[in-house]
Order: sequence, then C-alpha cells, then structure tokens
Amino acid sequence: MKKRMKTGFKTILILFTMLINLGVIHGQDQGFSKNSIKIGIGLGASMGNNTDGSGFVYTIGYQREIWKDRLRLNPNFSIGHYSSKFIMDARDQYFNSINIETNLYYDLIKIKSFSLVLACGGLINNSRGLKGTGGDPEGYTETPTSEYVSDFHFGGYAGGGFRINSPNKRTAINIMPFNLHFGNNYFTEFHAKIEFDFKF
Repeated sequence: MKKRMKTGFKTILILFTMLINLGVIHGQDQGFSKNSIKIGIGLGASMGNNTDGSGFVYTIGYQREIWKDRLRLNPNFSIGHYSSKFIMDARDQYFNSINIETNLYYDLIKIKSFSLVLACGGLINNSRGLKGTGGDPEGYTETPTSEYVSDFHFGGYAGGGFRINSPNKRTAINIMPFNLHFGNNYFTEFHAKIEFDFKF
C-alpha cells in the first residue's frame, strides 16, 4: 500500500514538473489562447472479466476550445492503481488500468464563470496486473498459484460535473463527481475526480 502511495505522489510530481517546464502555471496575465493542459486526480473503481478493484486515478491531457467558449476537445491519458483490498468477495489482485481517450466537454448551463458540464468520448484501455492466491470470492476455492492478467478494452466515456473558469485567470477548476468508462468484456470504471485546466 505504501509503495502504491509513493507511486501516486511520484506521478503527481512528474505532472506538475511537466507543467512548470511548459510555463503554464505561473502568472495571471489575460489574453490566453484556446489551449490548455488538463490534469486530474481522483478515486475510482475498475471492473472487467479478470479484474475488480478500487484505488486512485491520475490523468493528464491537452485541451482545445473549439466552439463559443463552451465546447472543448480533450485527448488524454490516465492511469489508475487498483486493488481488491476493500472488496470482500473478490480474489486478491493488484493491477493498473491505462486509458487513452478523446473526450468532448460541453458547458450545458453557463452563468458567468460557473458551468454545468456534460462530457462524452471514446477510449482504449489496458488493464494489467497480478491475481494472488488469497481472497474469498463467493463459491470459489483458494487458487494455489498467482496469475498475471492483461486485458484490452474498447469503449466509451460519459461524465458530468461543474466547472469554474474565470476568463482572466490562468487556471480553471473542474469538479467531476461522475465519470463512467465502459467497454467490451464487461469493462466498467467509475471515477470521482477534480481536474485543473492550465491555460497558455
């Protein structure tokens, strides 16, 4: 568990280092372009044919405003670190879930700097990790050996939340309590995230 927390902190540090190198997190100048870097962190759960766990998720991507300051295109990369530690009826497992996505965000209702946001998109996923020998899934006896799994999924994304975006500020905040990923082979992920858009 401590190892996974250290990995998460390292991931966050790398993301912020990249932003600093791009020069997008300092200053409060007006007149930004329509481009931004979006990063996020959250809690989630991931399920598939061979995986079932909960944990942390981290995202980074590019974002471009494409219509009337209300519609945004966001290709992004995310990685989640999951385990079955808090799932009582699942076999012991530790795995990473990697998503490559292209999403659209639309401000359905916009009042000054506050917006109600809806989102949709498509994704490719790879869930890979290790199934252990412990756990107590219903109707299942303990397996004598560990097992490595690596599953690929293709599917979609739907999300919703709130956005705070002041035109003269470099940073916009997205509070996204609803993020659903779905795909073939019973792949499902649910995340609750907070995201930051750094304009440049």
